Amino acid sequence: MRIHILFLCASAVMMTLVGTTLAPISTEAQSTIQGSREQRIEIVIEDRTFFLAKGGPIQIGTPLEIVVENHDNVRHGFASSMLTGLLVSGEDDQIVTYGKGVEGFYVNPGKTLVIRFTTERPGSFSFHCDIHERMKGELYVLEIPTA
Repeated sequence: MRIHILFLCASAVMMTLVGTTLAPISTEAQSTIQGSREQRIEIVIEDRTFFLAKGGPIQIGTPLEIVVENHDNVRHGFASSMLTGLLVSGEDDQIVTYGKGVEGFYVNPGKTLVIRFTTERPGSFSFHCDIHERMKGELYVLEIPTA
């Protein structure tokens, strides 16, 4: 089963979050993106599944914040090639990580992880839990030509 959740942004960029174990809770698209305001996506992990809790339009070149909440009673990972080569920061209530070369993070049971970076390129970027191989999803950032 593949679930597609589609968001279209004002600068002709589109983001879709899909996956075999990704199910939506709810979506809330922002009506506009102004200046360099940080964009936010919220993902909840529950029953070893990634759920999209809040999404919105994604604009390339604008800071992005991904919030991952682990509602399970076990540790999970959040790893993705979309982080490779970018300046990335990740923080929870115990540690802050910042730099290039960050490929992923761990989210302890009952904790929240905040990942911040700026999208620089369009493409298809998968993410997964490196502890539980069936937990995965995919993020598509596409440039759409204007007419």
